[in-house]
Amino acid sequence: MSRPVTVAGRALLVLLDLNLPDRTGIDVLRQIKQNKYLKSTPVVVPTTTDDSRAIKRCYELGCNVYITKPIHCDTFANAIRRLALFFSVIQIPAAAT
Repeated sequence: MSRPVTVAGRALLVLLDLNLPDRTGIDVLRQIKQNKYLKSTPVVVPTTTDDSRAIKRCYELGCNVYITKPIHCDTFANAIRRLALFFSVIQIPAAAT
């Protein structure tokens, strides 16, 4: 499972690839969004999967951003920098206690 970025035990962001070795990323996304402590945490799916059904399913389950990884490393790094800027200015509700 992807490891969330945390501050004082609170997940700030989950980066989740769909192509995991022991389960599907969609299953992990479902578990995250059903977890009372993580369900309000933004989930970004950076993956090589560009299947429209997978994209639709991720958004249905609560994915916040779906990024199809570009082949070129520089393009992907630039996309991640822009994403970091976006997440630095958004407001995220507090997790359940």
